Amino acid sequence: MTMHRFLLLLFLLLPALPSRAEDLTLHAAVVRALADNPAMAAARLGVAAGEEGVKSAFGRHLPRLALDGNYTIRQDPLPYIPAQSATIGPHFSDQFASYTITLTLPLYQGGQIVNGVALSQARKVLQEQGAVLTRNELIANTVNTYNKILQLASLRDASQASLTALEQQQANAQLLFKVGRIARVDLLKVEVQTANEQQRLTSLNAGIATAFATLRTLMGTPEQAVQATPALVDHLGIPSLQADFGAGLVQALKQRPEYQSALQEVRVADLNRKMAMGKLLPGLAAFGGYLDQFGLQPWYKEANWFGGVNLNMPLFDRSLYADLSRQRIEADRAREQLHGLENQVRLELRSALNSLDESRARIGATRQAVEQAHEAYRIEQQRFQTGAGAVVDLLLAQSADVTAAANYSQALYDYNAAVVAYRRATGTLEEYLQ
Repeated sequence: MTMHRFLLLLFLLLPALPSRAEDLTLHAAVVRALADNPAMAAARLGVAAGEEGVKSAFGRHLPRLALDGNYTIRQDPLPYIPAQSATIGPHFSDQFASYTITLTLPLYQGGQIVNGVALSQARKVLQEQGAVLTRNELIANTVNTYNKILQLASLRDASQASLTALEQQQANAQLLFKVGRIARVDLLKVEVQTANEQQRLTSLNAGIATAFATLRTLMGTPEQAVQATPALVDHLGIPSLQADFGAGLVQALKQRPEYQSALQEVRVADLNRKMAMGKLLPGLAAFGGYLDQFGLQPWYKEANWFGGVNLNMPLFDRSLYADLSRQRIEADRAREQLHGLENQVRLELRSALNSLDESRARIGATRQAVEQAHEAYRIEQQRFQTGAGAVVDLLLAQSADVTAAANYSQALYDYNAAVVAYRRATGTLEEYLQ
């Protein structure tokens, strides 16, 4: 085969070769989620829409220029230009047209324009806080999913090691059964334990696949674009955290997007109440314009300018009073919701601190249990190999070893989840972006 044909064959085979799995750190996963997740993109668009809403509200301060055109044809002539005096009569036509350019400048609208701008700004802040909330939820879910994969992977490794040992024990038990050193029931116990561990390993593999699919979704990676499962390079450790209820509460009330949104909701309710009150006050606007009129049959043309002020004063409108009453109730409701959210923040912060203490204590206890269970399993293996131990004792020790490893792994995951919960409660999830 010539070099040219060899290179051509290699080029054709390259797409079929398995792609190398990328190394994925927790930081990279969080950054990709914030950059590519559709929910985050939608939140950013919501903020952009809020900015345009502020510009729209501010535009009501500015003069308005409008052009109005008209063309009319009638069966009978009409005095489209009325008489100006006893000596200047009206002008009749059955076809006439006109155009008007009007400039309107609002002078006073009961505070509705000023409050409307403030209301748009408050709603923009709500959009921004909503984006922060989406970002925090995305960070928390990505971190928890990443850590869950690490936990399941450690359980899978322990299960695989246990299965390898059980398969070896099953082979040894079959030999011992053939020579009559153990009863058939002992062989069956080993076979049952092996089958159970195989099912456990299958379940763990399925759980890892599901968790990876969830992580890809959070990172905004389309499923059809997936070439290889990324290799997670971080480890499930014990992150350091300075947790304190008092300091955490101060941070939470300052940085939690839910609490800041509730504060803005109170402001929005107050502004809506002022807007409803403004509808009961007089409105004053200045106007001016230019009017050009044309009669077609017979032909005549006349232009005029005009200007003045317009005063609008509502005297009685029952719906306006009902709106004002409703906005007052909405303002009271927003304040009660703010108070309830502050209590909820305190509860979430206290729960996160309790979870941190509980999971930290379990880590120490389960780490010691792992060492003890592993040593007990090693001793039972030696006893069984020398014929001094029973199969049931070996299986119990093996099961305890796997259980201890699982408990330690769960304690590590629970502690990391408690750290996420504390940072979520205090609004400091951006620590994962450092």
